[in-house]
Amino acid sequence: MKRMFTLLMALLTIFSLAACGGKEEAPAKDYSAQEIFDAIKDAYGENFIPDADMVEEEYTETYGLNMDDVAEIKAQMAMISFHPDRIVVIKANEGKGEAVEAALVAARDNMIQFGMWYPANLAKVNASQVLRNGDYVVFMMLGAVDENIEASEEDAAKFAQEQMEIGVNAFNELFK
Repeated sequence: MKRMFTLLMALLTIFSLAACGGKEEAPAKDYSAQEIFDAIKDAYGENFIPDADMVEEEYTETYGLNMDDVAEIKAQMAMISFHPDRIVVIKANEGKGEAVEAALVAARDNMIQFGMWYPANLAKVNASQVLRNGDYVVFMMLGAVDENIEASEEDAAKFAQEQMEIGVNAFNELFK
């Protein structure tokens, strides 16, 4: 009886280890900065306003990025200065996502606090977001132009937040 119990326990242990070991963890998604940029741009369709590529001086001066932390970057802003729209998509070097995120959060905070924006754009500026998934980091200030010029500040903020959710959802969808 003892032998039978020992054999049964050994078999259960083997089967439980096989069941646990048989599950492979899904590999981490691997995207280029361009692929993430394109997914977000496609989500906005005709309401994607950025149309001018940024240059390295903007990455380091405006966004405070250490380019040694950056593997790939795709960034654009609106050529027409009335529009605050911009997007910075970064595939950071391995393990540098947190540092890149901190730089972009600081840049966003600085833009909100010290930026010179047209009053009509304040809701969009305040709704801007920095998102991170591992070593992928995105700064977004995007969305349709609110045509309701008589909207209250509260309504403008709600519209801007709804517009930002389009980009947030597109980014998050990539990593499901």
